[in-house]
Order: sequence, then C-alpha cells, then structure tokens
Amino acid sequence: MSSSQVNLQSCLIPLEEIIRATEDFSPERLIGSGGFGMVYKGQLSELWQNRIVAIKRLDLAGNQGEAEFINELQLVSRLHHENIISFVGYCNDGNEMIIVHDYASNGSLDYHLQDPNKRRGIKWTQRLKICLGAARGLDYLHSGLEEPNRVIHRDVKSANILLDENFVAKICDFGLSKVGPRNLPNTQLYTKVAGTQFYLDPRYRESGILTKESDVYSFGVVMFEMLSGMLVYLPRSIGDDNAESLMNFVRRYEQNDENKLIDNDIRDKIDIGSFNTFKEIAYRCVSFNFKDRPMMGTIVEKIDEALNIQENVDNVDALIECVREDIGFRHGKPVAAFTIYKCLIHLKYLEAERTSVFDRLLHIFNSAIEDEYNTTHMAYWLSNTSTLLFLIQKSLKFDSASPPTSQLQRAMGFPSSVSDLNEIVQQVEAKQLTLHFKRQLTECAQKMYGIIRDKLKHEVGLLLDLCIQANFIQASFVQPTSVPSSLQESVKFKFPQRLFILGGFERNHWHGIVGHLTTFLNTLKENYVPPTIVKKIFAQTYSYINVQLFNSLLLYRDCCTSNNGKYVKAGLVELELWCLQAKEKYAGSAWDKLKHIRRASDFLAVYEYENNGVLICTFPTLSKEQLNRILTHIKDMRTETRPNLEILSLSSHIYHPHLVSGEAKDSYIEDISVLLEDNSRYTTFFCTGLFDF
Repeated sequence: MSSSQVNLQSCLIPLEEIIRATEDFSPERLIGSGGFGMVYKGQLSELWQNRIVAIKRLDLAGNQGEAEFINELQLVSRLHHENIISFVGYCNDGNEMIIVHDYASNGSLDYHLQDPNKRRGIKWTQRLKICLGAARGLDYLHSGLEEPNRVIHRDVKSANILLDENFVAKICDFGLSKVGPRNLPNTQLYTKVAGTQFYLDPRYRESGILTKESDVYSFGVVMFEMLSGMLVYLPRSIGDDNAESLMNFVRRYEQNDENKLIDNDIRDKIDIGSFNTFKEIAYRCVSFNFKDRPMMGTIVEKIDEALNIQENVDNVDALIECVREDIGFRHGKPVAAFTIYKCLIHLKYLEAERTSVFDRLLHIFNSAIEDEYNTTHMAYWLSNTSTLLFLIQKSLKFDSASPPTSQLQRAMGFPSSVSDLNEIVQQVEAKQLTLHFKRQLTECAQKMYGIIRDKLKHEVGLLLDLCIQANFIQASFVQPTSVPSSLQESVKFKFPQRLFILGGFERNHWHGIVGHLTTFLNTLKENYVPPTIVKKIFAQTYSYINVQLFNSLLLYRDCCTSNNGKYVKAGLVELELWCLQAKEKYAGSAWDKLKHIRRASDFLAVYEYENNGVLICTFPTLSKEQLNRILTHIKDMRTETRPNLEILSLSSHIYHPHLVSGEAKDSYIEDISVLLEDNSRYTTFFCTGLFDF
C-alpha cells in the first residue's frame, strides 16, 4: 500500500458520521449541486473537532462516476494551498462515494454574480482580490506542487471558485482534473474533451489537446465575468445592444469601447489604470492563439498590479472622506495633517511620478478657503495646512540645511508630550509632482494666513478709526476726494481708508481692540496654529496699527495735540499689556512694531512743556521730515482755530528752517514721502518664513 493510500485511509469518515451530520441527507441541508452530485452542509462530531464541512455526495446517475471520484480524492488529498479548498476526509461505503472539504460560507462565485443584490455588494477591489486568489490557486496547480507533476484543472469556472467567510477564493471540484509532467515547457495531454461548454478553450474543444493554457482561457472567461458582472452562459444586453452571451460582447469590444464591459455597479468606482491593466491581461487569456496566452504567474502579477492601483485610489477615497471634515486635535497635533502625511509616506505618494491624491487634497484646502468669514474654520485649516507643509518640507532629502527636527518641533509649538517627530518624519526622494504640490500647498497656506490676518486688521481697524482723536466734539468725515487725483494712486496703500474723528477720550475703543486681539489669539491657540505663524499675524497687525495711528498725525493737525498724545499713550499701554499677557511665544516682536507711534505720542505728550529743537535728537526713530510735519501741525493748531477738520494738501511743501537743531537751512519735503507704508498686507514671506528659526 502506497503512502498516499495510507494517508487516505487515515482520512476515512464512517458513513454513520456523514448521515448524522447531514441529518440523513436532509433537503434542508442541501446547499448546491453540480456535475459530481449534491452538496450538503453538515457539522462533524467531536472526533473531527466539530468542524463545519461541505459534503459532496456522488450521483451515480450524473455526469461523473467512480473514476472521477477516485481522481479527485487522490488529488485533493495532497493539495495544500490557501486558495485551494481544504480536504477534510472521504467516505467510500458501498454505493456511497463522498468527499468532505471545508465549508465556504459565502458559497460559489457564480451564486453572487447571478444575484443582482449580491453582485452589487462585491466592489471592484473585492473582485480583484477574488480573481487574484483564484489565479494564485491555479498557479499553484500548474507550477507550485512539490513534485514533478502539474495539475490541469480542466473545469475552471465561477461555480468552481468558492468564497470563505472573508471572501477568499478557493478552487474546488477536481473530478475532471488531469496530472501531467511539469518538466516539459508545454505539457500536452490528449484526452476526451470535458469541461463546461461556455468556459471551454476553443482549441481544446476542436483538437482534444489539453494544456495548461486551456485553464488560462477558462480563467480569462471568469475574469470577464467579474468585470462585467455577467455570467457567460446567461445572455444579457449591454447598453443599446441586444441580449447576447458575454464572450460575443468581449470579442466585439476588443478594439474599442472596452469600457462598455464594465458592470454599472462598479463603473463609478473603478480606476482607469486598474481597469486597463486588468482588461489587457484578460484579453490575452482568451486569445485564440494559445501561444499568446500568459502563464498563470504572469496573470497573478498583473492582477496584483491592478489591485495595487485600485487600492491606492480606494485609500485616497478613504483618506479624503476622513479628513474632509473637522476631525480635531490629539496631543496638540492636528489629526488631519498627520493622517494625510502618514498616508502619503505609507503609500509612497511623495515618491510617485503620477497620482491624483495631491489634486484631491488641494481641492479640500481650497474649498476651506471659501468659508473665509468663519475664523475658527479658517484657523483649523491653517493649522493643518501649515503642519502638513512642515512635515513634507522635513521629508525632502535636499532639506539638509534646516535645523534639527526637535528644534523645529518646539518652534511649531508641538507640546513636549508629543513623541519625537524623528519617529514620524521619513526622508524621501521627492518627485517633481511632490514639489509642485508643496508649492500649491504653500499658496493655500498663504491665502488662509492672509484671510485671518486681514479679518483681524479689519476688526481692529473699525475701532482704530475711532481712536484717531481730535480736540473737538463734533464728528467729521474726511472724503477721499481731499487727496488730489494725481496722487491718489501713489497713496493707495498709505492713506487710511476710514477716518472717523470723534471727540471724547473713550477708552472703550482700546479695550475693544484688545478684546479682538484676545479673541483671535484664543481661536488660533485652540486650533493649535503654530506659534511662529501666530507671532507673524500679530506682528503684522501691530504694524498696521502703527501705520494708521502714525499717519493720522502726519495727515491731521487736529491729532497733533498733547491730549491726543496722552490718549494714544494710554491705548499703547493697553496694547503693551496684551503683549505681556500673550507672552513672547505668541506676541513675538509685535510691541516693537509700534515704534513710530510710541515715539510720536511721547513727543506730543512732552512738547507742551519743552518746545525746542533739541527734542528732535531724542526721537531717533522718527525722521526729521516726519518731526517737521508734526511740528507744523502743532504750530498751526496754536496759531489758528478752525471749526472743521481739514487735511493739508499732499502736494504742498513745508519750509521750517528753525526746526533743525544746530542748523539753519531750508527743508523742502514732499508730504507723500513721510507717510509710512502698510507692508502688513503682504504674505510672500510665508513659504520660507515658516521654516526660518
């Protein structure tokens, strides 16, 4: 007795056990049928670990008989592969010839394809995995056995591909299979033609010559079934075409319109690259010239390639769906930014020559910009955009000149409880596509930054206009037409846009400004916007305050009074206190940006008591032209009383030879040259400034 016979003997299951497991072959236990006979579901006893199994009972009146039973039994007992149905045992008792194998809880593939509801539930990615598993099983039969033979299945079809609880494909039904020598390049067996008509290799049907390429053809038919969701033997219409069998459509659309073959249930989800890869190898499988048909190993590689392409697309879909909405923060880190970065690294998108993920991410960021009036929303996306930009920047291998990641981690404001970013950041050889994405991401961050900063400037500006005081009670409004048309363009960004001059010394306006600063700071902190960006926002806002207040002194003589100087100084105290409370981490150099108005308010406050040219030397921040202008306003206020505020002509020249200490020469000054420019509206520094520490 051979060793195989000994092994078979040990796998024998008594008929009594089979009858008990199937409840005497009860119709309620019947789960299928085929050329071999009926298939029942049953549970074996404890002697067989209470295993749930499928029990194939040979129908002696059917298409297969004892020869097929012995053939399958001898084959399946020595096949061991993840994608081959596992053999459990057998029964050969009188007229009962039974093969027992693992139960595949999701049934056969054709069962799912013929039911529209079940077919709809199998997405393209899952279909590719099923095809890949079946292809690996066939590759194992053709070239993976640890013996000098190969197995040609001879009846590859969707009904003989079972699906377990995880939809893993399992090749089954080896009753018609043949064994041939593997050491020949092309194993050919002359046999009686057998198999299933619609899956049968035309060459094999005509010549009776069986080769492994016959299995390849049959598998190609299964591939087109999976693509189309259409069983080959059930005629159906596609588009406007009349109902025909699947392979007629396959031949008709081979040169063009192949996408008509795609099942409508997956059409919107299938990636064109995945489809093309799958379609091309499937057409090679069903080639009439068997020499053009690929080896199963090649088919495995191509289906795996198509699967990888589709999974990347699916991963992008999942990523986009995940980060589209506000998903908050964890340990001081914006979750969306780190999720995106980890996906880009794990899926190697930063090294890709071609991918759609960058365009889809940019669409999210640009969509966020549309909601520009929601400061919290904008701060959330600025936090994520700048953090993602930071992570990508640190991943680029050419960025060797940057400071250590730990230093940048502190500068970006990540708390010490966050694990070292060196464990997260990975160096990659970025392609041009990544560099282009980085530039576009920088533009998005610049826009978000500018929107937040400009909104803060707008809120502050409304109150700042009310702080530009004069020593009278009646309010006046200065029309822009007061500026000569010839100079309007040159003072476009220097001239205050809203100049309401109100009497009184209301401190509520300064408190309101501080309130806006605090509200914005809290919003930025709550959304973990990097402190280096926060500091720039407030530095530019303070620079804007400095320009508006200082230029008001140069433009309006009514502002150049000692009382107004004291009033402005009181407001500056409020702003200085805010900087102290915000601390250097967030306020940065904001206080220094007020240097012009600080010096000018000091000058106004003391000039009432010390009116001499020596004072000019004690205010080095201000140019002599700016001091000349302010002094001119002061002298005009003292020598002339005017009922209404009037802006001096910007085209006039001022002559004050006595104002320059130690000199007595003429000083002709073009007024436009003394005004400060509001440079706080520019954001071009952002792309590099974020990483300059």
